[in-house]
Amino acid sequence: MAKFRIISFDGGGIRGALTASLVKKINDLFPDFIDKADMFAGTSTGAFIALGLAAGLKAEKLVDLYSVKNGRYIFNPRYCDLYRPKYNNYHLKKLLKEVFGTELKIKDLDRFVLVPSFRVNGYGSTLFWSPVFFNNFMGSGTTDATVIDVALSSSAAPTYFPSYENRIDGGVIANNPSMAAIAAATDRYLGGRKIEDIYLLSIGTGFNCYGINYNTAGWGKLQWLLCPSPPAPIITVITDGVSDAYALFSHQMLGYRYKRLNPALSRPVGLDSYNKIPMLVELAHNYDLGPTIAWLKNNWLD
Repeated sequence: MAKFRIISFDGGGIRGALTASLVKKINDLFPDFIDKADMFAGTSTGAFIALGLAAGLKAEKLVDLYSVKNGRYIFNPRYCDLYRPKYNNYHLKKLLKEVFGTELKIKDLDRFVLVPSFRVNGYGSTLFWSPVFFNNFMGSGTTDATVIDVALSSSAAPTYFPSYENRIDGGVIANNPSMAAIAAATDRYLGGRKIEDIYLLSIGTGFNCYGINYNTAGWGKLQWLLCPSPPAPIITVITDGVSDAYALFSHQMLGYRYKRLNPALSRPVGLDSYNKIPMLVELAHNYDLGPTIAWLKNNWLD
């Protein structure tokens, strides 16, 4: 069978500016890079990029989406109490409506997509919380979901934004959606591809050089949730740890057919640190894509 090419995009809040800039940089070098992709997978901010590309948005448009102006717009107003999310999602929802409209469904997209989220309440006959993997493969039960509902469901980061229709950020289960994409693409009831035909480029939002420089043996809820460095450490541990683990598993499954692109950040960047966007764009501009370019030439562009 023909190659089945997947690009996956991690979650990471405003660090999606780095991802979008890397995508544009690669596509400037190889104008058919995006066109050759059969499937896009994305979590949280990565969902915006995956859905945008599947909807036909140009890489330049995605870079513009991650502007300082939009970041300031989304992460405002800020609440400072413990009884509600740090931000409401009004501005984010308005911005996404401008990009995607309100009626576009994932079944209408030209490419396959997969976007993780997590349902925190029972649904139908299911009484327990459960993961949700929105996708538009024939046979999926999620094809009628609108793009904007999928995007808001996958990016509803706990403590940052309110849940959306009782769904929260997909980063709690698959901040790096590469493994989920492989599973869906090879599922005989969904993608039906053979694993030896899968080629996957996984693009992160930058490796945060975090560590907890304290003795955590006596930590309780307060420290794990509110320690300032790293911010909200339990959430950071879950998202970054999951991303690294899924990168390892994906490489073990695909071998040379898998490539990870995730530059190290020179300093920590929080999910809502929109003032760091220029730094992220500059990092993408200066980053050496040599190994990624070699992989693309050997495995993607033929």
